Amino acid sequence: MKFKTLKMKNFMRYKGVNEVNFSCDGEHNVTVILGDNTVGKTTIAQAFRWCLYGAIMVERGKKESDYELLNNDVLAKLDANGRATVFVEISALDNEKLYTIHREAEYMRVYPKFITCESFKTLKMYVADVDSPDSKTEVEAGVNYNKINELINELFPKNLSHYFLFDGERWSDFSVNGVRENIKESVHILTGLSSYKAAMFHLKDMGANSVIKKLKSNIQGKGNMYDDFQQELTKTEHDIEKYRRQIESIEADIRRYNKKSEEIESYLEENKNTEQLQAAYRQSQRTLRAQGERYIADFRTFATEYNSKVYRVFAVPLIEACLKMVKSVNGERRDIPHMRQASIDYIIRSGRCICGTPVTDGSHALECLLEQRNYLPPADMGSLLGEFEKTANRWCRYENEIKQNALRVDDSAREYDETCIQLQKMENQMSENVDFAQRRAELKHYRDEESRALERKGEVKGIIVSLKDKIGSIELQMRNQEARNAENEKWRQRLALAEAVYENLSADFSEREKKIFCELNQEIQANFSKMFNAKDKRIQLSEDYEIQMCYKTDVAYKEEKNLSEGEKVARNFAFIVTIMDYSRRKRLESIENAGDDESANDTLPIVLDGPFSKLGEENISLVANVLPEVSEQVIVFMLRKDWAYTGLDKYVGAEYSIDKRPDESFASIRKVERD
Repeated sequence: MKFKTLKMKNFMRYKGVNEVNFSCDGEHNVTVILGDNTVGKTTIAQAFRWCLYGAIMVERGKKESDYELLNNDVLAKLDANGRATVFVEISALDNEKLYTIHREAEYMRVYPKFITCESFKTLKMYVADVDSPDSKTEVEAGVNYNKINELINELFPKNLSHYFLFDGERWSDFSVNGVRENIKESVHILTGLSSYKAAMFHLKDMGANSVIKKLKSNIQGKGNMYDDFQQELTKTEHDIEKYRRQIESIEADIRRYNKKSEEIESYLEENKNTEQLQAAYRQSQRTLRAQGERYIADFRTFATEYNSKVYRVFAVPLIEACLKMVKSVNGERRDIPHMRQASIDYIIRSGRCICGTPVTDGSHALECLLEQRNYLPPADMGSLLGEFEKTANRWCRYENEIKQNALRVDDSAREYDETCIQLQKMENQMSENVDFAQRRAELKHYRDEESRALERKGEVKGIIVSLKDKIGSIELQMRNQEARNAENEKWRQRLALAEAVYENLSADFSEREKKIFCELNQEIQANFSKMFNAKDKRIQLSEDYEIQMCYKTDVAYKEEKNLSEGEKVARNFAFIVTIMDYSRRKRLESIENAGDDESANDTLPIVLDGPFSKLGEENISLVANVLPEVSEQVIVFMLRKDWAYTGLDKYVGAEYSIDKRPDESFASIRKVERD
């Protein structure tokens, strides 16, 4: 299946009619539409989705009513009674048929407001032979266009649209409009396993309306005991249905808990810097309190010292003058330190020196003592001046001490002010109302609830298994009670055949699913290595079909959940390329085995909006060159600046440019002639 043309009228960014003819060439299978940011690349992707499914891709936090489909320039020129039409028309073809899908809506302006009101809408579809494109047959619409929608869904399955309509700028995870994509179901559809599940569901798994249940209802027995068995069997089957509904409810809860957890994890990841900033903010607040206390302590010390000894500072000039005068006087000290006149007088009265020499009148010892006595105050001022000088120097040093105390107070005040300024800057960068501790507590709550729900699901599954065993026992006893007639035997044979078919399908499904799972895991890693050249990383599917990116450690590979936006896109690209290529190859193998070449093109094209915006230059080239190999048609809208890195020129069959003048609010699409 390939897209042939896309025609838009007054759709969102585009005024008037704009048309794109896509390349359907086997070798030059790439159509590129280049444009700058905000000019209308994503609008083209929205046109695909709206035309095919009547809906658009809605960003997180918005709803579809927030988007105006009518071009703003056209809307602005509408008066109170004016009407304007929007339509998107897509034509697609396979080897035999050409399909044209036309979706149209008419709008009125809710004057004087700048919003619209839908007054009319329609959906039409035409089918023609490829060899006779003008001989179109209109598809019967049915109630609410259900027949057209069914045919569109057969050609372009809606539940796979997020794979072949790839939005690289918004799809950083497997979720659309907040609803997590069921990867396992998608794998089953793309690999053909869904047909097994549909057959098994029809045979047995749909409950009371299943083939096996209806066959059983035709087998009749006689007697009260048989009736009791029949009632017990019916009750047990109803119990199984009840527990299956419980499982569905539990699974819905698990999806809800998982969604909440992912939203919180995403929020925490997006606001990781804010959380770190808040931690730094709280640390700075503690630092500020400590600095405030230190400032008060330093100021009190300064004030106490200053108030009690400030006179020393004011006395410094006088002291310096006195010291200068004292030094000009011969004040050489000849006394014995710490000696007093009273000490000499005591020795003389005692008549004996401390060394034992007698002190008598006229003796040499007495003369020496009297000479030393004259060197002591008040007879000699030298020692007093010495003491004065020591005290004066100590007072002069106090000026430096008080200056140091004052500097400490200034430093404390400056540090306090700097922390205040830092806190103010942090407050300007973050929202103090976000309680990350509460968010982490909520995350833990939802994870715990999910774990309990999984545990409950396991318990209910165990109950269902035991009830099925009970049904087997009841049926065995019922068979012993059944009337041995030809009618029962006929239905019993049919029942046995249906059960055998179911068992064979179930066994074959399990075997094929395991094989496909292993093959996909190998190919995902091979494609990831080829596309992203990352030797320290690997991609794998978990048993629950979760796509995991693992980092190499010294021991083994470990899953990394906090991925960058680029890593998420890399992971998803590897999966999408693998699943699309696997599906294409398996279909071709099936066609070759059947000897039928008419359906060889029954594969989906890939339409990519901004696929490389979050990838590095090297990875852009590696990824881009894989795409033409895994899909028969590639349509890509991207930035001009990124195109040079793709290396896709050799595959391009058609090129378009999105033009927008700075003074205009609308864009137009122009075909670029290639050499």
